[in-house]
Amino acid sequence: MLTPSFKLSQDDNHVFIVVHAPYTNIGDTDIDVDGENLLFVSSPYFLRLRLPGRILENEESKGSYICDSGDFNLTFDKENPGEHFENLDMITSLLAPRDIPNLNPNLVEILEEDGITIEHEEQDQGTSNQYGYGFACKITTKFHSIGSEFPQIFALKVPEEVSIQDRHELRKKYESLKFSSDHYLADFYDDELINPYLTSKMQWDENGFDDNAAFTEDQISLLKELANKHYILTKSEHKQVFLSLVDILYGYCYDKRTTLNESTVESSWTINKISSTLSWFCVFSDMKDVLVSCYRRALIFPIFRNFELCHKVKSDVVSLLKKNKKCVIKCFIDIHSMFNTSNDARYILNQLYINDYLIFLQKCRSEELIELCHNLANIEISKADLSLELDELEEAAKMVCQEESQVTENEMALKMASMSLLPKSKGNAVFYSDSSSSSSNSSDSSDLDSDDDSSSSSDPSELLSIQDKFVIRTD
Repeated sequence: MLTPSFKLSQDDNHVFIVVHAPYTNIGDTDIDVDGENLLFVSSPYFLRLRLPGRILENEESKGSYICDSGDFNLTFDKENPGEHFENLDMITSLLAPRDIPNLNPNLVEILEEDGITIEHEEQDQGTSNQYGYGFACKITTKFHSIGSEFPQIFALKVPEEVSIQDRHELRKKYESLKFSSDHYLADFYDDELINPYLTSKMQWDENGFDDNAAFTEDQISLLKELANKHYILTKSEHKQVFLSLVDILYGYCYDKRTTLNESTVESSWTINKISSTLSWFCVFSDMKDVLVSCYRRALIFPIFRNFELCHKVKSDVVSLLKKNKKCVIKCFIDIHSMFNTSNDARYILNQLYINDYLIFLQKCRSEELIELCHNLANIEISKADLSLELDELEEAAKMVCQEESQVTENEMALKMASMSLLPKSKGNAVFYSDSSSSSSNSSDSSDLDSDDDSSSSSDPSELLSIQDKFVIRTD
C-alpha cells in the first residue's frame, strides 16, 4: 500500500485535511475517525494519522473529491471548539507511530507526548555506547568498517574500534597536519576576495522571508516516507543530539554563505567536511567544543579560510535557530537532497543521521531550539581557542610585511641618491646662420651661447634682430 501525500490546516472549530490520492476508486474509499485517530483507505493508498487533538465525525463533517487534482478534501469538527492543534504541519509525526517498547518506569523521567522519552542516566551507561555512531550513537554493529567502505566521506575508518574520546584526539592531530598557514594568511590579507562573503545576507534574513511558509510537494513527499519513530534517550544523549545539530547546521550555513545562497555540486562535500559529526563520528558534550571544532575545520579544509567568516557563519546558525523549527527542518531537507544527489555516495549520511534528525525535529519542542539558540549565542570563540597559533602567524606576517616595506623604501632611497641632476641638454640642435651673414655674425652667435648675460654690451633690440637671422634644425 502507498502512503498518499496530505496536508492539514485548522480554524477555531474545524480541522481540514487534504489527501492527494489520484487514480483511486472512490467507491472503495473508507474514512474512519476515532478521537485523535483518522484512517483513510482507498486502494492502493493507506493513511493512518494520529492528530494532536480529538475530532468528531458527525453530520457537520464534509468530504469531496476533485477528479482533476486527485484530492480528497475532508472537514471535521473539533471535539473541543477553540482548541489549537499544535504541529499540524509536522508530517512525519502525524503518521501512526510504531509501538512504544516496554519501559521500566523507574528509569523514565519524562515521557513526551510527541514521541521522545528521556531516561535517567545509569552510572555505567556512559561506556555502553562509547563505540557507537550515527544518530544518538545508537548504531554499533549495523555497518562493519563503514569508514573503509566510504573513504571519501569518513576520515575515521573503523569507528566501532575507536572510542568517542579517542576520535576527538585523532581528529585534532589530523587537522593540525592539514592546516596550511600560507592559505590562511592569503585569505587573511585578501580583502577583495573575502568581503563579498562577509557582507552577504542569508536567505532566511532577507526582508519578506516567510518562515511559516508551507512545505512544498517535494518536501511533503520526503517527510511522509519517513518512519515515525519513538526515541528513547538518556539526558546526555539528548544533549548530544542537539549539539551535533549545531555542528551540522554550521557546515550548512558555511556553504550557503560562501555560495551566496546558491549551493553547488561541491556543497555536499563542504557540509560533510566541516561537520565532525558527519566525517569523524564525533559526539560533543559542550557547546564551546562544538564551535571550536567547526571553526578549526572551516579554517583548514574549504576554499575560503577566514576567522571573521567563521564568526559570520556562527551568527547565521543563531539567526536560523531563531526561526521556527519548520525553517530548520527545511534546511535538513535541503541537506538530505544534497547528500542523495552527491556523486560520492553521501546518501549513507542520510541513513546514519539526517533521516533521524528530520523525524526528531518534528517531535522536539520549539522551546528546546530557542534554548539551544541562546546557548550558542552566548559562546565567544577567540583565535587562541583554536590551538592553531593564528595570532602568532598574523603577527609574524605583519613583521615580514613591515620589513619588506622598509627594504623597498631603502632601495628607492638608494636609487634616488645615485641619480645626478644633469644640465639641461640642447639635444642635437645646431645653429645655422643665413648664408649672407654667416661670417660676419659669428661673434654674435657666441654671445647667444654665453651664460653671462650681464657682460654682454648688446642692446636687447639688437639681440632680437640677431636671433631673427638664425634658424634651429635638429639632426
